[in-house]
Amino acid sequence: MHLTVEELLRYTSEERERWEQWFRDNTEDLLKVPIQSDRETTIGGLVLHIFGSELRFAQRLNGETLTDYRHRPCHHLDESFGFGIESRKELRRFVARAAPQDWERVIEFEIGGHLYNASARKIVFHVLLHEIRHWAQIAKMLRERGFVPAGNHDLLASSALS
Repeated sequence: MHLTVEELLRYTSEERERWEQWFRDNTEDLLKVPIQSDRETTIGGLVLHIFGSELRFAQRLNGETLTDYRHRPCHHLDESFGFGIESRKELRRFVARAAPQDWERVIEFEIGGHLYNASARKIVFHVLLHEIRHWAQIAKMLRERGFVPAGNHDLLASSALS
């Protein structure tokens, strides 16, 4: 048996909901916490990067023009997590309509001056794993500042799989 895209989509959606509620319970000002990074400067900026990357990959998969998301506000929950709803909707649109051959289609694209060739399948799994990695970074950065994210964030504790 294999872990499916749908199961990972459910897991990451559950995580988003958990994080949004945690920020609501602990103040959205935590999105303004500065971080050390080569690109993002705040926790909110990193959250925006999670959702923005997902949107841009979904747009590549759907054959659409890429959106420049970096100008979007990232320090208010409704705007940040609303953007996450938008990006997930676009990724789900690809997943819902993809025929078996669509998953093997190779897409060529450039990011940061590097040229990539990847199947749609690889791109979708990349997006989901990218998100999981960044939520773990956010949890670590917040813990280092004395905040403890609520709940068990492990896949094992998720309701996405039985």
